Amino acid sequence: MRLLIIVLMMLSTSSFAESNHNADSEAEFILPTMASPDDSVSEEQDFSETLSKFPGLAEKIEAQHYAASNPYLLLPHKPNYFMPLTYQSQINQEEQEEFYEGIEIDDDTDGEKAKKFEHTEFVFQISIKYIVAENIVGKHSSLAVAYTGKSFWQAYNSDISALFRETNHEPEIFLSFRPGVNWSDHMTIGFNHQSNGQVGNLSRSWNRIIFSTAKVWPDQLLNVRAWYRLPEDEKETPTAMEGDDNPDIQKYMGFGDVFYLHKFGEHSIGITARNNLRPGENLGSVELDWTFPLPGKMKGFIQYFNGYGESLIDYDQYQERIGVGIKISDWL
Repeated sequence: MRLLIIVLMMLSTSSFAESNHNADSEAEFILPTMASPDDSVSEEQDFSETLSKFPGLAEKIEAQHYAASNPYLLLPHKPNYFMPLTYQSQINQEEQEEFYEGIEIDDDTDGEKAKKFEHTEFVFQISIKYIVAENIVGKHSSLAVAYTGKSFWQAYNSDISALFRETNHEPEIFLSFRPGVNWSDHMTIGFNHQSNGQVGNLSRSWNRIIFSTAKVWPDQLLNVRAWYRLPEDEKETPTAMEGDDNPDIQKYMGFGDVFYLHKFGEHSIGITARNNLRPGENLGSVELDWTFPLPGKMKGFIQYFNGYGESLIDYDQYQERIGVGIKISDWL
């Protein structure tokens, strides 16, 4: 709990840093420099007009610029949120029971019900990053490290002591830069590790090199990611500690994803789609988010997920989940 409080304080500090910079410095920082003076003036006018319709983007980039010179600031990376009420269609019960040997207890003569995971969960995500260096491969480039933790908490299940059913850990390091091409405003390339910190038959992990490109229009953002999974050795036996825990994960998670965001005033709709691009065995997922304003700086949101790979423990199980919660920070 202390760690959570510290992280939230850091997030609020970064929000304060964003509010202490004016729009002129925001535009100056993100404008490209590889152009003639006349082109720069025209491009600055066009980009400033775009920023006026999508101010959250300028604020976020300027906050990152400010944080790079301040060793005491951590920035939000992916959205930070709490969904205290979610309902999931399927729970990965069997593997958990096999590992813990006691999650499910047979009914006794007193009529006690079997203890199982519930479909209602508390889901939350904490995501932060730190700017290590700027302008290392040209102006408007940066090197950053980040961590994202997403937890699935059986908060209302007193029968099994309200345990954390699954937590996915995702550290990464990535290089960001402005490519200077019309079809992309921002690119990143980096190394990403994702695992659930478990052992035995519950262990899940993979390492990827991820490339992403983003395009911004007034009130709209499109981000496309493609990844290459770094190969691992096969396990000698199913219970071996070393080796690939999930050799078929790309069958369900595919080779990339597409994220699209559209803002409507204080509201926004986001969609993330993923597909394995296999005609004979087509699998994937879709996640929909509707974000809306709440009093103060927080936002409310409703999220719907359908498909495979919401969590590592469930990567090969089809699921549906719907939840409602609050966002402390968003993409924009």
